[in-house]
This record gives sequence, C-alpha cells and structure tokens, in this order.
Amino acid sequence: MHDAYGFPRNRRLLRPEEFQRIFKGADWRLSGSAFTLLATANTLGHPRLGIALAKRQVRRAVDRNRIRRQLRESFRLHQHNLGGVDIVVLGRAGIDTLSSQELRAAIDRSWEELAKRCEKS
Repeated sequence: MHDAYGFPRNRRLLRPEEFQRIFKGADWRLSGSAFTLLATANTLGHPRLGIALAKRQVRRAVDRNRIRRQLRESFRLHQHNLGGVDIVVLGRAGIDTLSSQELRAAIDRSWEELAKRCEKS
C-alpha cells in the first residue's frame, strides 16, 4: 500500500551530485532568519528533500538531530503540495536557539511560500 504521507528513500536527496546540482542552479531561494531553502525543478513528479546542517552552525548533535526530525516531519506533511522539486534546507547560525514550535512554524510557512512560487512557474 502506498503511503501518501510517507518519507521513503525516493523522497530524499542522497548523493553529493544531487546536492551540488541544487547549490549551483537553484530556481527558487527562500531565506529566513534560521534557514535558507534552495529548490530546483525535477522531472520525477514528486518532491525530494535534502538537509545540510553544518557543525559550525549547530554545535551539538542532539540539536542537529532535533532540527532534522522537525524538517523531515514538516516536509512529510506538506510534500503533496510541492510537486516535482528538489529542495535543500541549509541551516543558519541561530537555528538551534529556536524552540521546536518556532522552527516548525517557520518551516511550515516556507513550504507554503515555495508551493506558491512553484505554481507560478
């Protein structure tokens, strides 16, 4: 049975070349105080997510893992609105100071904004 709200392996960016393609030629860029979203269209018909959190930005592993969990869960619930895009979320300094609720609210707003931008093009 296909889970419309799952996060299977084919919904993830896994290889360095996939990340590099988005870093070099992002079609959309959304910047917030805590993170930057880079996105580019793909031909797969479904979105894929990659997360880049540097140790320099988020020192403690427990914080990096909490942020990753929040991002993945939010993506899982919003992926049906996004269409065929590859997305990389880059953490910025201070992202670890946000509470889980603040981070979730910020990323949810970003998914909605990205969905609007993707619709236009």
